[in-house]
Amino acid sequence: MSAGGSIARYGASLTTLADRYACIKAEVAVGLRARQEASRFGGTPVTGEAQLPVGKRDARRIAAERLGAGVSHTTLEKVLWLRKVAFDVERPLALRGTALDAYTAIDSGEPVSWLYDRVHTLVLVDDLKQVVAEAPADSAVKVVAVARLKKLQHRGLHAVTAAMKREARQAVAAARRMDQRVELFLCDAAPALPTLHASLKRLRRENEARYQESLRAKHQGDEVTGADGGASA
Repeated sequence: MSAGGSIARYGASLTTLADRYACIKAEVAVGLRARQEASRFGGTPVTGEAQLPVGKRDARRIAAERLGAGVSHTTLEKVLWLRKVAFDVERPLALRGTALDAYTAIDSGEPVSWLYDRVHTLVLVDDLKQVVAEAPADSAVKVVAVARLKKLQHRGLHAVTAAMKREARQAVAAARRMDQRVELFLCDAAPALPTLHASLKRLRRENEARYQESLRAKHQGDEVTGADGGASA
């Protein structure tokens, strides 16, 4: 679809619609929170959207409906996400440039899902590289992240499967959860230094044991798959 086709179909370019959608979503979220608070503290009974179940009351769905352009909230969120990556100063310049090119290409008629998937894979690769660079050399988190990173880089951008992306996200999330546990511990009332060191060592042992077990299970699954493939060959 060309940019003109996008405007003819929706009445505006997708990037413009995404901007409008973001404003509407923010207003809807504020309104829903206000109604929920009023209901909780005995104020005026809520009506309309705030009476719907939580899933139905999702601000994204409501905002897309109010926009009235016939574009799903999923597509609009992908457009906004591309712009967010393009202006994320924490990301490498090359990745930001790719995201900006993708965001710009949307109004040239390129499919949003295709552009999003490409940049999303690059973001996962960047996240895994950060985990590999920051994790302790002997940690299971680093071992898993290296394995996931090699798999993504080996397949190439357009050959990455949903399962591979899911595995990469899980590896990154695991590393971040470990960091959060340590940060939360440090934010508590400061214990004596020996107790702090012992607790941090225990957290590390627990995480390493869990991910070593996950890695062993993964390797066993790969071996079974390889054996089946060899037998069939």
